Amino acid sequence: MCLCSIFCSSYEKDFIAKIVDKVYHQLGSEIHRTPTDLTGIETRAEPIISWLRSDQPDHPVLAICGMGGGGKTTLAEYIYYTNKKNFDSCNLLKDIHEKQPVGLLGVQKQLLRDISGNSNMIIPNVYEGEFHLQKAIQMNKVLIVVDDIDDKEKLTTLFGSKVFPTQSKIIITTRLQDIDTLFGSISYGCRVHKIELLNRHESLELLCWHAFGSNIPIEGFEKLAVELAQYCEGNPLDLKVLGSSLPVVAQDQWTRNNMIEMWRSRLDSLNSLKGDLDNKIERVLRKSFDSLPCDSHRELYLHIACLFIGEYIYEVKITLEKDWHAKSGVPTLINRCLVTKSTDGMKLAMHKLLQDMASKIVREESKHLAKRSRIWCKDEVYQLLKKGEGSETIEGLLVQLEEVEQGMTSEELKTISLVKMKNLKLLQLNFVKLTGTYENFPDLIWLKWVRCNLKTISPGLLTSCLVALHLNLGDLEEFDPPVVY
Repeated sequence: MCLCSIFCSSYEKDFIAKIVDKVYHQLGSEIHRTPTDLTGIETRAEPIISWLRSDQPDHPVLAICGMGGGGKTTLAEYIYYTNKKNFDSCNLLKDIHEKQPVGLLGVQKQLLRDISGNSNMIIPNVYEGEFHLQKAIQMNKVLIVVDDIDDKEKLTTLFGSKVFPTQSKIIITTRLQDIDTLFGSISYGCRVHKIELLNRHESLELLCWHAFGSNIPIEGFEKLAVELAQYCEGNPLDLKVLGSSLPVVAQDQWTRNNMIEMWRSRLDSLNSLKGDLDNKIERVLRKSFDSLPCDSHRELYLHIACLFIGEYIYEVKITLEKDWHAKSGVPTLINRCLVTKSTDGMKLAMHKLLQDMASKIVREESKHLAKRSRIWCKDEVYQLLKKGEGSETIEGLLVQLEEVEQGMTSEELKTISLVKMKNLKLLQLNFVKLTGTYENFPDLIWLKWVRCNLKTISPGLLTSCLVALHLNLGDLEEFDPPVVY
């Protein structure tokens, strides 16, 4: 074989490889089929598509932010597959948080191959890869989607640290609300798109798609479907998982009646306040909890879920600062979408699914109530106080005995039941009448007592540890605050 034929053969091989690669990317957008159950996706995609089509070379990055399961990945993928044909090349990156430094070099190489079409480029390290990626993104019109990233170093490794004029577009999804936390000193011109959860109509429609195969509930399930959709509070993942776990396909009435009872049972379990959360949903939500930078933030999140939903943010920060560093912790939880603010921005709020996750985390601490860190479910409070065995681990307690149906009344609650809780720091009493001595009462940090039955405050309650005292709608006639030196 002559040298010319060898050269031609090699050339043809590279030429064919480029054709195959080009056809693959062109067909990718045609082969992918958009699911029919992406409720509300078009309206949520409109502003992002408008940004994709805009000619603003100094703003190449858009971040889709929101809570786990809120639809960030679904929206990003929808944007990617419906718009990739408008770019010279494209790439969708998932599971970046699982990649180690060596893996990131591989990601860089794959990105460069997809962007430039050069499969023979030698990249010895991530620093070289960062340089070549910046250059390739600047010189080509590419679309890159990076899903679920919350690490500034990984972002810098992929795209560098300085903004540059380009027609390329980069979309990232993140659980962080404050993009400055992610970008830091990186000078990208980044737009923020906060994910909008589904409204009531959209929630019901999505649930019905997965439960009934239609966008409306079938006969007999109307009320139950509405109640289940309301429980999900607009979270698409929860709606899909719940609907898929309760499919209704049988035609005969007997089977339908059994399914109705199953739906009622599932709804009761969700409303039981015992954290009966689907494992698939929990895995998604748990990523935000596990990625918190320190243990005090995790403990703070659990305390808020237990006792402080609806409380003023500034009061919570002051009350929980000493033990749980709340002045930095509360903004961190809000930034990571584990805690939200009320509509007026003054009070703490939390999605129902995140409250259920907190409940499940606490319940998994121990099968024995007295060995858990927090108790706020009314029937569990009843069991704990009825036994009167005390606890060395409980830090937070919510008591609402007037709602307990087992026959225990507020008259039966003696202070000795609380005295035995040696580590109790956070106590909320709602319409509870305490009787007995306050000697050796736990050193509380926070006491909120609605309808306090005391005429005067016992010195046993006013310890040096007490930071906040709320006595609402009570019988208090005299109050001598302690002298603070």
